[in-house]
Amino acid sequence: MWHKFVFLTHISLLFLLFAIFTSEAGAQTWISSVSATTTTNQAIVRWITAVPADSQIKWGKTTGYGSRNGRDPLLLTTHAMTISGLSAGMTYHFRVMSTDASGAMVTSMDYSFGTASGVIAVSVTPFTATISSGGTQQFTASVTNCADKSVTWSSTTGSVNANGLFTAPNVTADTTVTVKATSVTDPTKSASATVIVKAPAPALSVTPPSLSFSAQQGGSDPAWQTVDVRNTGGGTLTFSASTDAAWLRVSPASGNAPATLQVNAAIAGLVPGTYTGHVTVTAPGASGSPKTISVSFSVTSPPIAHSVDLNWNASTSSNVVSYSAYRGTSNGGPYELLASAITGLRYTDRTVVAGMKYYYVVTAVDDSGLESAFSSEAVATVPSP
Repeated sequence: MWHKFVFLTHISLLFLLFAIFTSEAGAQTWISSVSATTTTNQAIVRWITAVPADSQIKWGKTTGYGSRNGRDPLLLTTHAMTISGLSAGMTYHFRVMSTDASGAMVTSMDYSFGTASGVIAVSVTPFTATISSGGTQQFTASVTNCADKSVTWSSTTGSVNANGLFTAPNVTADTTVTVKATSVTDPTKSASATVIVKAPAPALSVTPPSLSFSAQQGGSDPAWQTVDVRNTGGGTLTFSASTDAAWLRVSPASGNAPATLQVNAAIAGLVPGTYTGHVTVTAPGASGSPKTISVSFSVTSPPIAHSVDLNWNASTSSNVVSYSAYRGTSNGGPYELLASAITGLRYTDRTVVAGMKYYYVVTAVDDSGLESAFSSEAVATVPSP
């Protein structure tokens, strides 16, 4: 009897082994395309079933598993479940399980996956770039220690599309922009690139293109005149101003546009004539530089100082001590006293006006203070200017 029991036990074991083999072989037909994508702390497991069925996974660090997630009762043929709370850098074993509408459950064979061993890191290439206003720059992002390599892009100004193509804004001054790539899996992980957006080059504009001054020799300097310096481009325009003539002055000698220059001509030491000079405005790096302003300076002679010299004969009276001179603007007077107590026989009138006609008479004064009648009238015409 004991020998027969042993024989029957061996037959039962063989039947059990056959049943298990047949079940697992059938499972690989009914469950297919099993895969897993992982990060450092989770895995997404996907599989397909031949008929609609629910979803469940058991997993562990050994083939003993020990953990399973909640069953998803939705009957599908395409399945995806997430296993969370995993340890980084570990190998896990798992089986997927699906039960169809009739209640028949099929379990897959053993599979395994490994979680990422390091912290998710993002890098951006290029790290720095310099582009023109309104230009474009292509960036690429690399994500390590993560199965999902996708990122979202952003920029502090301008725009960047989903593929990392950055379009710079239109700027009038050099602008620094930050372009950022952020991990989709872990939004706390990102990397940035610095972009210098260059403004259009400055352009020098100076008005007016010419100036003219006039002054009289020996007189005062003419009034200062102004010149406007403008930047008709982008960026910052720094200029310097200079002259090529000793008599020509400009202020300030340097500055940033917009600015107003003061220009002046100095009369000291110049003789009558026409002088030509130039004010040159230079702006390094700017288009239209340098600009030259032509300056002309006309110096005229001072007006001629006219005078009338009067001469007369001495009085025949022995007691005459002086003479008086009179002047009028009409023939026969009336006359106004020009000078008295003239002891000689000559007087110069230096108060005449160019283009005028004057009438002169003289009287004699004796030692008693008595004054004679007017002498005969003398006429003088002062030349016009």
